[in-house]
Amino acid sequence: MSDATSGRPRCLTEAEIQAVRSAPLGQAPEALARHLASCERCQERALFLEQPRRARSGRPRPEWPSPTRSLLLLALMVAVIAASFYTLRLMLGR
Repeated sequence: MSDATSGRPRCLTEAEIQAVRSAPLGQAPEALARHLASCERCQERALFLEQPRRARSGRPRPEWPSPTRSLLLLALMVAVIAASFYTLRLMLGR
């Protein structure tokens, strides 16, 4: 399964993929099955019937909050921490 010119593995041909797909479970030719186990591109071609997987549409990424909103949140967090320390100081009686 290696290309003679580059020395790296080549992908399966359409005929080889059809041979793997038409073979009974566990009866695929060993060399083809071995290549298919290690080649993501050939796995995709064999599983998705030669149709490339479409890209995930997903949701668009959310926009970043404005700097004012971020600073307001930071100030609120600092106020909550200061209030918790003040409450702790009152509880301990110091």
